[in-house]
Amino acid sequence: MFPLTALSLALLIPALPDQELSLFSPEDLLHQPFVVLLELQNLEEVSPSELKALRSRIEEDRDRKIAEVRQREGEWKKKLAFHRNELETLNRLGSKDTPAGAQKRSGLHVEIAALERCIHDAEIEREHTIPARYEMQLTKLWLAQHWPSRRSEIQQRIEGGQARNRRHGDADDIGYRSLVKNPEQDIPAGEQAARQMVNGGWLPFELQDNEVQAYVRTIAARIGANSDLRVPLRVTVLDSAELKALALPGGYLYVTSGVIRAAQTESELAGVLSREVARIAARHATRSSKVSLVSKLFVPVTQVAAGMFTGGAVSPAAAYGIGYGIEGLNGVLQHVLNGTNEKFQTEADQLGIQYAWKAGYDPRGFIAFLDSISGNTTNNFLSDEPQLQERLLNSFTEIQYLPAQRDVVPDNGEFDRIRSRVMP
Repeated sequence: MFPLTALSLALLIPALPDQELSLFSPEDLLHQPFVVLLELQNLEEVSPSELKALRSRIEEDRDRKIAEVRQREGEWKKKLAFHRNELETLNRLGSKDTPAGAQKRSGLHVEIAALERCIHDAEIEREHTIPARYEMQLTKLWLAQHWPSRRSEIQQRIEGGQARNRRHGDADDIGYRSLVKNPEQDIPAGEQAARQMVNGGWLPFELQDNEVQAYVRTIAARIGANSDLRVPLRVTVLDSAELKALALPGGYLYVTSGVIRAAQTESELAGVLSREVARIAARHATRSSKVSLVSKLFVPVTQVAAGMFTGGAVSPAAAYGIGYGIEGLNGVLQHVLNGTNEKFQTEADQLGIQYAWKAGYDPRGFIAFLDSISGNTTNNFLSDEPQLQERLLNSFTEIQYLPAQRDVVPDNGEFDRIRSRVMP
């Protein structure tokens, strides 16, 4: 078992000691971080039948627990209906309550409120928490089955001189390639959206810590300078425990202090930021627009996006326990204009990995961040399209293709000092 914080940042894919397969049963794989699954050798020797049997047991256990919660939920709903019928009976007794009736009514109110809370919590557990917890395990088994053949295929393509014959395979030309046309046209729309969100109170307050703000902006600036970004980058840390990052058109990027708390290394934080820089560089929020003035849509869109931070309406794609993709306003905008766009999610992952790599950060940073938050099954950090397993396989693929890094950002302990400033 390799602790996540021990991952070296010195090389692109540092060589871990060869893993003796006898040390890893399929059950052992469930406890490995995703970044370790990326490195494990001889995964193809894991018995497919054992993987299939374990997957079946996990799915059965998941379905059993969901059924148990559904049963409790049903019992609470019956009790709730009974207590509400008792209220109706009290109301039919007269215009005013007797002292005994008033006492009974008060008790019923307490019972109804408690039952409503229980039903609400059970619904979240049944629909989000339990599926997310088991999805992480099922994803690891799926990767153990599919990653070895993909890795072999990549190696053959590299040896055959075909590594660059993939979408955005010209990673050595980052900063000199043209992803999109007229990125500067997004700046007015982004300015308007940022102004509306701040003035409307749809964002948490800016974190009042100049050192943290400067630190995060320095990382983002390094990533931006090693990306395909063609607009100025404006980064703000928000004071919120939520795990959210938000990329607006035209270079506006917001990240919560909760993301800094959850990250374990600077490369994890860089992995989150680089993916949002990728969204801006690739103009995801505006490429799907079918109208001439995207800015007109920002008022209703920001009202939807406000739910990410205020507990109101949640973005349509944020229905996955550990949430998916730092959905952000641009993701909501995509849904409003063109539905959920899996192509953009995949592109943001790939470009984000490339930008982190080019900037000298461990390109596995975002994957490691998913490991760091894997125990938190209540946040909405990722959307559910594409599926987590496909997303990770594609991320593994891009990392495998990238050449060794030239300039690596040293770990000087600054991240730990900054992280301590935002801890509760």
